[in-house]
Amino acid sequence: MKRRHVWIALLVLWSLSGCGPGAPQLPNSPVSTVATARRNATAAPLAAFTPGQRFAITGRALSTDDTLSRIALELRGARVAPEGLVLRVAFANTLDESFQLVGTLGGSDAVLVDGTGREYAPVTVAPALSSISPENGFTPGAANVGDLTFPLPGAGPYELRFPIYTPIVFQLDTPLADVPEQALTPGIYSLDATVRSQRDGLRPIELQLRTLEVRDDVLIFEIAFTNTGRQGYDLVVGPSGSDARLIDAEGQVFVPSQVSNTLAASIAPVDGWLPQQANSGTITFPRPQRGEQLRFVFPEYDALTVQIDQAGALATTVTSASGGAPAPTTVPSAEEQTLAEIDVLLARQTAAVHAGDVPAFIDTFAPALRSEQELIGQRLTQLPFASYLVQLASNAAPAAGDSLVNVPVEIRYTLRGIDPNNVFQHNLRYDLARAADGWQVINVVSEATPPFWWSGDVTVTETPHFLIIARPEAQAVLPTLEQEAKQAYAALQAKGLPLAERSVVYFAATQQDFANLTGRGARFLGLALSRYEFRNDAIITTNQAFYLNGASFAEADSTLAPDERQTTITHELVHLALASETRPFTPLWLVEGAAVFFSEETGGAMRQRLIEDGVLASISLAGLTEADALGKIDLDGERASYEYAYAGETFAYLTETFGEAHTLEFYRAYAAVPARDVLDQLPDAEGNLSPGAFSALGRNLTEQLVTKYFGVSLDQLDAAVKVWLDAGE
Repeated sequence: MKRRHVWIALLVLWSLSGCGPGAPQLPNSPVSTVATARRNATAAPLAAFTPGQRFAITGRALSTDDTLSRIALELRGARVAPEGLVLRVAFANTLDESFQLVGTLGGSDAVLVDGTGREYAPVTVAPALSSISPENGFTPGAANVGDLTFPLPGAGPYELRFPIYTPIVFQLDTPLADVPEQALTPGIYSLDATVRSQRDGLRPIELQLRTLEVRDDVLIFEIAFTNTGRQGYDLVVGPSGSDARLIDAEGQVFVPSQVSNTLAASIAPVDGWLPQQANSGTITFPRPQRGEQLRFVFPEYDALTVQIDQAGALATTVTSASGGAPAPTTVPSAEEQTLAEIDVLLARQTAAVHAGDVPAFIDTFAPALRSEQELIGQRLTQLPFASYLVQLASNAAPAAGDSLVNVPVEIRYTLRGIDPNNVFQHNLRYDLARAADGWQVINVVSEATPPFWWSGDVTVTETPHFLIIARPEAQAVLPTLEQEAKQAYAALQAKGLPLAERSVVYFAATQQDFANLTGRGARFLGLALSRYEFRNDAIITTNQAFYLNGASFAEADSTLAPDERQTTITHELVHLALASETRPFTPLWLVEGAAVFFSEETGGAMRQRLIEDGVLASISLAGLTEADALGKIDLDGERASYEYAYAGETFAYLTETFGEAHTLEFYRAYAAVPARDVLDQLPDAEGNLSPGAFSALGRNLTEQLVTKYFGVSLDQLDAAVKVWLDAGE
């Protein structure tokens, strides 16, 4: 998969450019014009003041100085304590941006004035308020919060004065009941929320907040950064999980105490994202005391506000970092808008298939195509889809205009009763034109291995272990085919191979039908096919099914063994059993050798022919390791027969010499290669992983694995197999 590397020089917003010599300067602390004795004068406390009593106050003042215009002074409450009147004070960031101020103003510069005009200086200042600015600067939505304790004043009304801020006038007339604050109880809560970035370099990367785990002392967010684009993507420079912040109900900011390895260095996975890939991990914060409202903030993204209601339930809202409305969605370009319109068209096709609505399906095509597409639509209604999706392919390039040519489109579906991880995919090319009511498909062609329903009518037969999709003209042979498939399944199940509960079989009625579906000729009796794709950090095997060439069996009855179709079904079923452990760089002599061995095609006349016909000298494991097809240069199929036979005898030799379990362990070792190592072999490849792209990897890996598992080189193994065959063992 080709990956586009984008250089993004992101400012790490939590250690901000506002710091240092160029940062805004706070005014110096003013010199008081009030005599110290008067400022600290005390009056008799009001009788209404009860120790421990709390009062609700909502007071807010803005600064008269431009430097501080972005910071609001907030008075959030009061409490009567033995040591005096405690005011809860905050200096709150009113902007959705980060900054830090340098200066000497702090909580000690505050003055409380009572109704008699007496002024009081703080007797205690919370450490957080030693300066207006928090230690690490203001993050969006944050506040520097703490307590200022004054001597108990006289009667009100009161004023809280602070240099270059307008006074906050308040009364102590709204006592608060002593009600416990709402908090989440320990457990794991689903968030299921998505926030997006409006920054161009991060727009394709979606931030998904999945769960919140609440513990007694920490909060753990499970998150993922997902590439929603159709192409690979990377950040050369960008944020990491450590840049996340958690803001509590008072605006106090908490930094991560722990970040999972996947997010520690960058929000991007190693070597960047594949299309639709998610880089997931966890970020842990200390648990705030004020947890009735929490806000998860990440630089350049909208925030997620988590609210706890009176019943202790959790609700989430996408907001700005300061709690307001999120940033407006960026207006898409003309190219992006066109792709979005095509997505709507393809969604209509998808919905029509799900609903079995043939008229709605053909309405997405131009009039000239509707007769043909009506037949296809009717066939689609006969298939047992568990899911069905038509979408633009990952390599669809943005484009604009009233007509588009050769647009890559994917059909992805699963079938009822088949493992849902076995996703089937077919690649199409659409030509499209804008019509009065939207877009229409004006031409469609299929790439390799078109859908079975494209070229003829279908019948569907379901058995306990097979979904057989055939042509109506093959109806007479289906009972025999069902019995042969049943016997093949039982034979391989007895051998302990990892069979799927149910497999897909396509039965082609004619030679041309088989060739159209598989790209292979008449000499092939059957063919197992699968696809490989990168999904997150793994190689996934999809499209697992096998095709039978019904016409070849019918036309060669006189030359084939009576049980040839039974053997072919067993052979192809072995491929499906091992498909998840097979890779495009697994050498074909090993892949086909396993199928020949487990379908019991080794030994006997074919082994004798290998020896007597003198072909062993021209066949080698090194040569077969390089091959992307057995018998590739072979007009009559004779060479292919020898190479298949030699592959099977090699597998038989390995199982006899080293044991079947060890040989299968060797087979599975190819699937243990990390997906990232495989991806590095394809710096410029697009689409699926083709065997030909991996010749070097397959050759080098086979040499290493043969030595590791069998203690010999590939050439030595080749020689040992030939000695074993000559000895007739």
